[in-house]
Amino acid sequence: MEFNSRPFRTAFILGCGATRGALPHIVFRRKRLKPPLNADFFKVAETYARACGLASPEAKRVERLERVFREHLPVKRDALTMETAFSLLFMAKDFPEIYSAARGRRRIPGDKQEIEDFLRLTSDILTLIDRDGNRRTEYDALAEVLQSQDVVISLNYDTLLDSALVRRGWDPKQGYGMLGGTDKFRWKPRKINPNLTGVRLLKLHGSLNWFVGGSFSNLSAVFNKKPNYVGCPRMNDLSGHVRQIIPPIYGKFFEHAHWRKLWLDAYTALREAEVLVVVGCSLIDTDFHLRALVGRVAEWRKRDCTPLKRLFLVDRVKVRRRWETALKGTFRRRTDYKTFAEFMRKEIGP
Repeated sequence: MEFNSRPFRTAFILGCGATRGALPHIVFRRKRLKPPLNADFFKVAETYARACGLASPEAKRVERLERVFREHLPVKRDALTMETAFSLLFMAKDFPEIYSAARGRRRIPGDKQEIEDFLRLTSDILTLIDRDGNRRTEYDALAEVLQSQDVVISLNYDTLLDSALVRRGWDPKQGYGMLGGTDKFRWKPRKINPNLTGVRLLKLHGSLNWFVGGSFSNLSAVFNKKPNYVGCPRMNDLSGHVRQIIPPIYGKFFEHAHWRKLWLDAYTALREAEVLVVVGCSLIDTDFHLRALVGRVAEWRKRDCTPLKRLFLVDRVKVRRRWETALKGTFRRRTDYKTFAEFMRKEIGP
């Protein structure tokens, strides 16, 4: 990627704040729907439910989730993040005698309707954000300036950046950096853009358009398999499959070589980068894998005396300070921005 008309091998780390920065909201049935963050997922889900209608399946999913956190897994509303919510649901599913309603059907360990509700709401909202006809986003502007040696490391499930890249001629078969053959790919650009041939998008927590054989009652398939179907963004599920996204739980598991390759490629990219851009990634304490990865890269760069030439941190002040601490001693020059749009306008240009 070029900065001041000079090319640099650039790596990006994108969190969910990057997607909100790229597309602040869409209008769905006269409601403003934002890409959800870890902290405000349930507010966004409530807006989505109201747009769908009070009697809709989506509204009933939100109602069930709110009931379980009100009655069986009490959590203060301002502390109910995506990660806290799913971690509690994932724990409670194995103890139905403790965390089920006093009345109603008897549940067996592993059976938790609310887990399916949570994952379906997540996929529905994020897929809707990437629907056809949405306005141009900052991701489109980013896709126009990425070059062959650039790597984007994404912690997001949504496909907004993926779609922007495909529109520019990026081929997911090569760009996702997956193990295995190419028969599973059902998504390709109309015309290959040679300038994007080497651009990789490494999605370390999976993607809504990756599918593995399995069901919501047995989510171990998400961790233990590699995708056998990679398609374009779609609202409908694939029969006999679940979307391969690593749920937002405190203790994530990456057992399959598919995941190990993605994380190793990310580590290599961060070591080789000349410029690092971090956008909308909170680096929360409970994301142990990401913190360990960043710490390992920082240790290597300091030991090898190979500091980054430029570091860009794009987020609110509190998050930027967290990254500054994590990467202390690994960069020559740092520039901060509050928003993705500001970074793109001042560093990349129109």
